[in-house]
Amino acid sequence: MSDKGLGDEWHKVETTFRPDILGRLCIVIFRDGRLIGIPDKQEPDLHEELLKVSEEELAIKKNPFPKQDYQSEILKILICQWLNRKGPLTLDWLGNAAGCNYRTVVNALESLGNALARRSDRSVELKYFPKDAWEWLLVNSGRSRLTKKYSDRSGQPRSIDSLLGRLAKMQLPYVAVAGVLGARHYYPDIDLIGAPRLDLTVHCPEKYPDIDFIGRLDPALEQEDDPGKPASVVLHFIRRETPFFETNSAGVPWADPVECLLDLHEMRLESQALGFLNALQSRGTSQ
Repeated sequence: MSDKGLGDEWHKVETTFRPDILGRLCIVIFRDGRLIGIPDKQEPDLHEELLKVSEEELAIKKNPFPKQDYQSEILKILICQWLNRKGPLTLDWLGNAAGCNYRTVVNALESLGNALARRSDRSVELKYFPKDAWEWLLVNSGRSRLTKKYSDRSGQPRSIDSLLGRLAKMQLPYVAVAGVLGARHYYPDIDLIGAPRLDLTVHCPEKYPDIDFIGRLDPALEQEDDPGKPASVVLHFIRRETPFFETNSAGVPWADPVECLLDLHEMRLESQALGFLNALQSRGTSQ
């Protein structure tokens, strides 16, 4: 909840209760490890109890992720680096980027077969775009990527440009623009006018991230649990150590093109995804 939302709720309380009752009430939210409320100070015992309850609730939410799928992460990293023509990568580098050990990297690479070039110094790189592995990644992306969707409940949703402008002002280094807007950042000729929603990639290698920024992005946004209903904002969480975000001159982080491509497939924008993929493949190095 935003500060404005908190004030609006308190105004409702003020107009509902008598002054003698109002003096015994408060409204608080838990943000960034502390309580923010109206009135701004509570009795010490009440403050401690509210803090304890908030921390217990937060602890329940801290690990909602499925088991980390390192094979998917390593595959995405390899494709991303191939598209950016980074050349051979050491297994240690891959492990550090994904956040896993050497043996896990070795096991993940086995599935790539002839698509992987192995150098004499034990470094590796893709020879070409691995179509079979990519199809596997698409099938498994729903399991390997945790997603949260948010819909506007006000009946007057903000435009995507407005939401993007608000996000840019927040300067959140762990939140990157993805989806259609991200694809257009890398491929301006994408065959699509506008964007159906704002897709964001949230980097959280160690813990569940602070997503209170959603309330500041738009107080009317509420989590949407019905997969059949459209969403205004969608969060995807990546847990690898290195996010591979690209930051523009305005300070806005952009998710890597592989994450953007996965978002297009999730939205069933198949023709746009194919055009984007063809453009991306032309950037890679084939042998």
